[in-house]
Amino acid sequence: MENLEFSVPYNNDPETLEELFKLKRLGNNKIAEVYLSGPQEYSGSGRIVPEIDINEFIELVDRIHKEELRVNLILNSTCEGSDWYSQKVVNSTMEYLRQVHEEHGVEAITIANPLYISKVRERFPDIEICASVLGNIDCVQRAVIYRKAGADIITPDVNINRNLGLLKEIKEATNAKLKLLVNEGCLYKCPFRQFHFNAKSHVSKEVSKAGIDVSFADFFGAGTQVIREDLSQLLKSCWIRPEDIRRYAEITTYFKLVCRAQLRSFVIRAARAYLEESWDGDLLDLVSGCSKRFSINEGAYLDNKSLGKYRFFEMVTTCDNRCGQCGYCEDLSEKLIELGVYTPEKGEDVPSFVRG
Repeated sequence: MENLEFSVPYNNDPETLEELFKLKRLGNNKIAEVYLSGPQEYSGSGRIVPEIDINEFIELVDRIHKEELRVNLILNSTCEGSDWYSQKVVNSTMEYLRQVHEEHGVEAITIANPLYISKVRERFPDIEICASVLGNIDCVQRAVIYRKAGADIITPDVNINRNLGLLKEIKEATNAKLKLLVNEGCLYKCPFRQFHFNAKSHVSKEVSKAGIDVSFADFFGAGTQVIREDLSQLLKSCWIRPEDIRRYAEITTYFKLVCRAQLRSFVIRAARAYLEESWDGDLLDLVSGCSKRFSINEGAYLDNKSLGKYRFFEMVTTCDNRCGQCGYCEDLSEKLIELGVYTPEKGEDVPSFVRG
């Protein structure tokens, strides 16, 4: 049986990192790398995390390397203003990457902007470049362009996670390794996503500025209202169950967990479930995004094992996305999704911004 590899997040909690180290080899599967943000003075990212300086970052890199795991530095902003393209900023970024790559052995970097991928590839021919999921790579055309820009690994848009044929086409057209993001709970084809991550890219770099408003409660919670009006959105979101990841073996054996802004309870639970390829509980206790927010606020419960009984994987991976002519997700949501069920896991995960 082929081993599955996972890219797991550092959520700026050292105790979480220690717990992840204990899980680095579980059964036939293993954690291959830890991904994390660097100092905000150099770049923002797709998540808002506590401020970190270069010395703290280097200490983390050394700690991860001592466990014989790779380090993947996240530079996946989708917007940093007009000066993002100035020679001064580009030069500063390249010097930062030189330091962490050549002096401290950072093996990989995740970037959303294909222009920056080209610059990094030209300057650092040996570093592994991963095209971020925020590059919205949802077709062969985009994948090929990212590959030509210099990406070694492609993280496809989550919206095509269940399109096995298209994923195979991208793999064949690019000859790149694919890394699938398995537990993001955004809306399918979310109309808020681009604006959400543009805002987070700015805020994530400006966390040290006094008086900046990082709540955005209505904005970041917009997807929950869509789910509230249509529970089938929880099923249409393109997460992949732990039990189903091995079905992607012809496409990839490399998977990424999203939870860099989550508490330790969530990070460890998700890592264990996917490493073990099994979860006996609420599927919504493993996913992030607006599905996670809705599940905590409303006590939404979706029994993970029951999905297998309804041939969920077979149905959604042969779907033509003509929801108005199908009704499978609507019917299944009525059968399986309960509200007002507050699992112990939900209680563990409640972050400060939704308490009360």
